[in-house]
Amino acid sequence: MLAFLSLAVGTLISEDLTCISAGVLIQRGAIDPFTAIVACGLGILVGDVGLWAVGRIFGQAALTWPWVARHLGRGGVEQLRVWLQEHAAWAILGSRFLPGTRLPLYVVAGVVRMPCAAFTLWASVAALLWTPFLVLATANFGDAVVTRLSGAIGATWLPSLLVGAFGVTVATLARSLRHRTIG
Repeated sequence: MLAFLSLAVGTLISEDLTCISAGVLIQRGAIDPFTAIVACGLGILVGDVGLWAVGRIFGQAALTWPWVARHLGRGGVEQLRVWLQEHAAWAILGSRFLPGTRLPLYVVAGVVRMPCAAFTLWASVAALLWTPFLVLATANFGDAVVTRLSGAIGATWLPSLLVGAFGVTVATLARSLRHRTIG
C-alpha cells in the first residue's frame, strides 16, 4: 500500500520520473506491474483533472489580466472553446506524448469550461495509453533507459527547456487565435 501511495503521489511531482521509477521497481521485483501501472495511472489522472480544475477555478480571473486579454484578442476564448470542442480527443491524446503541452492545454481546457466528463474521458484514455507503455518499457529495458536518461534528468537545462516549451505553446495558441480573429 505504501508503494502504491508513493507512486500515485509521486506523479504529482514528476509523472515521467515516477513511471520510470515504477518500471525500475518492477524490474527489481519490488512491486508487481499491475499495482505500479494502476498507481501511476491514477496519480496522473488526478493531476490532469487538477490542472483542468485550476483553469476552471482561476481562469476567468486570469482572462482579465492585460497581457492575457491583449494576446487572446476579442472572441479568443470562444474560438479556443470551439477549437477544443472539435479537437479535444486528438489534442488531449497528443499532449500526453508531447512534452511541455499538457500543462497549458489542460489549464486552458478548464478556462474555456470544457465539460469535466469529456476532459476526464480523454485524459483517462491518454493515461491508459501512456502509463503502461512507459512503465513496462522501463521494466523491460530499465538499465538502458535509466542510463540514457540519467544525464538529461539531472541536467540544469531541463527546467529551462520545459519553461521554454510552455512559453512557446502559449504564444503559439495566442497567435493562432489572434490570426483567426483578424482573418
